[in-house]
Amino acid sequence: MQSIINYSYFGEISALSAAFCWSIAVIIFKSASKDISPFLIVSLKNTIALFCFIILFLLFDIPIWYDGFTNIDYFKIIISGSLGMGIGDILFIYALSKIGANRVAIVNCFEPAVIYFFSIILLGTILTIQQLIGFIIVIVSLLIIAYEKDYDGLDSRIKKSGLIMQISAVLFSSFGIVLIKPLLSQVNDTIHLQLWVTAFRLFPGFIVAWVIFFLQKNSYSELFKIKKKTKLLWKILLSSGLGTFIALSFWIVGYANIDKPPVASIIGQTSVIFIAFFSWLILKEKISKLRIITMLVAIMGVLLITIK
Repeated sequence: MQSIINYSYFGEISALSAAFCWSIAVIIFKSASKDISPFLIVSLKNTIALFCFIILFLLFDIPIWYDGFTNIDYFKIIISGSLGMGIGDILFIYALSKIGANRVAIVNCFEPAVIYFFSIILLGTILTIQQLIGFIIVIVSLLIIAYEKDYDGLDSRIKKSGLIMQISAVLFSSFGIVLIKPLLSQVNDTIHLQLWVTAFRLFPGFIVAWVIFFLQKNSYSELFKIKKKTKLLWKILLSSGLGTFIALSFWIVGYANIDKPPVASIIGQTSVIFIAFFSWLILKEKISKLRIITMLVAIMGVLLITIK
């Protein structure tokens, strides 16, 4: 296991794996959001993922509690989880259900810039010229991919509110992940501890999501109705396991093993490329020549970022 962690591109490969798994989960979440509320989706996905972590810990004899951090560290993880896995995820799924994956992707393209901003303020991070060029190339490429898709006649008020929600989701999630970067750097040589931080960060998100869900009208009736929808439950189970459990684990591990947060973020944002591909493969959406060329350019940008 240690030899894997010490591999030069372990962090980058983990971040790319997170983007790959998350892209599939997003397509499934989008499909599920047509039938149940975003509040219930986030509550269920966090519950399922937390259950998966508990099973993982029991199978691999990972301690349920780790006492090697300071009280401030635990507090930061709680804040990070509440903002990212609770409020941020609810806003993301809600925006996804209202304005669709492509519009959400447009705003998501700016997440690396937001993380870069918070990293400068909180961590004093500065990118190299090569990484900055790659950063710009990928941002431009992802924007072209996002804007290239034809838009439907969405009501302007719904579009505006959805975009505001997604911008807020990006802000909450970005601040939350940058906040715990120093803590993750402390455990970047131990996958078990990285997974523990991931699970512990998920726990407050689990609590926040359920509290917000039960504050909604007819929450109990919606919860009982979903029991009868077997196909929908399988969608939630699959997307939660693939997205919130596997992708989140890869993301935290990758983030912990990449020195500069914006680099990890920009690699993670290649999920937009994967989403475009799986939309074509699974949803049978057409991919233009422009989109294919743009994907190749984005990959070049990622290489500039990752090559040391």
